[in-house]
Amino acid sequence: MHDPKMDHLPAAKTGTTAIEVELHDTSTDGRGVGRLPEGKVVFVEGGIGSEGVTVRLERETRTLAEGSLQSVLKGSPMRQEPPCPQADRCGGCQLQHVTPEGQLTLKRQWLIQTLRRVGRWDPQQIDLADQLIRCHQASPLGYRVRARWHFDGETLGFFARRSHQVVSSQDCLLLAPPLVEARTRLLGMLTADGIARLCRRAALVDLQLEATLLRNDAVVLSLGALACRRRKEEPPLRHRLQSLVKQWNHTQVDGDGLAEVAHPDRESFRVGAQVFVQPHFEALSLYRAEILDQLRRLLRQPVFSSLDRKTEWKAWDLYCGAGALSDLPGLAAGTGHQVTTWSVDGEATAITALQRNHPALAAHSVVGDVREFIQDRVDDAELPDILVCDPPRDGIGLSAATRLSRALAGRRASTALIWLACDNASFARDLKPFLDHGFSLHSMALFDCFTYTIHAETVVLLGCPGTTE
Repeated sequence: MHDPKMDHLPAAKTGTTAIEVELHDTSTDGRGVGRLPEGKVVFVEGGIGSEGVTVRLERETRTLAEGSLQSVLKGSPMRQEPPCPQADRCGGCQLQHVTPEGQLTLKRQWLIQTLRRVGRWDPQQIDLADQLIRCHQASPLGYRVRARWHFDGETLGFFARRSHQVVSSQDCLLLAPPLVEARTRLLGMLTADGIARLCRRAALVDLQLEATLLRNDAVVLSLGALACRRRKEEPPLRHRLQSLVKQWNHTQVDGDGLAEVAHPDRESFRVGAQVFVQPHFEALSLYRAEILDQLRRLLRQPVFSSLDRKTEWKAWDLYCGAGALSDLPGLAAGTGHQVTTWSVDGEATAITALQRNHPALAAHSVVGDVREFIQDRVDDAELPDILVCDPPRDGIGLSAATRLSRALAGRRASTALIWLACDNASFARDLKPFLDHGFSLHSMALFDCFTYTIHAETVVLLGCPGTTE
């Protein structure tokens, strides 16, 4: 497991001596884990569990150490030659040295470990999850349709590993070709005399730009964080950068700040600059197919027979974004059922986009805090028959999860719950109350749509029969 305290360890005093280490695990940040001869835990960049390696210590405390891989004495079957020449420097990928099949194996292990260690799920729940989980891997190269670049005045790319130095993304193997071309063009504009002079005058430290590939293969930009040492010189630079972004986006962004991106089932689907877009071009299609298929299967189970007899259903789509999943409850319900879906997100531009993408859902779309929405609806006993939740990395929080799960389990009607998770720890924590209050796992799928990185996403469906009292 990754320990944030390891990120700033003091330099080791052991010099350049290479030490032989047996690695017994691979941490969730992609490093091999072993023990030094005296028993101290050591994290080894580029190592894989089950390997025998030699390590040069870099940083060390009384109980923990970090080291760099010097040689592999006994290699893992998962090991491969990194396909990217900058794999040892760039912080964008942590698993270039692991085969795609091995990455999927590790991500499955990390998920199960987190359910046990962080979520403290009951052994029976973990065993069931282990049996149910299905793993899918999307295309491993040229897949990213969204990138977050950093510019330091000279180089445009990604942060180096455990550093704020910028590594060029010119030859990045993960970016879709139009993003590669856009990066070259953008770097030329950023290093041109006008902007370069303003960067030097303001002593630019870091400029963050997000690039998104549109349906028509154009690329739009949004301006992120800007950090300069000479703060008084920052406004002219910011103004010039805003003009650059406006000029770049030109007619690709409409008056509401929305642009059209690819969607597997809709001819037109718009998002705003701050609305999340799945970075893998195949992800949305995979997730929608999984959710729709499994939700239909779940709703056909006997426990949902009372719901099937109802003509009017209620649904929630929490953290709905631009509505990429908001239509799924209605599609799963089929003919003969009228579904009213409440779509909730904290970003106003997300709701604006959703109203454009799904006019039929516009009347029940809400700009607001999801946790407050949950509390208000629980207090009013206005609960959903189908709930879709796609929270950010920190989840909905244990308090909100406990309150919501207790309320749903206490209603007489059945509830179908669809949960998408991009962080194993918050997922394990937030799902535990639902399992403890009577929800049962129906399906679990892990999607590796972030090949060569440590990230993965999980889609889970649960059902609760409600109470007969």
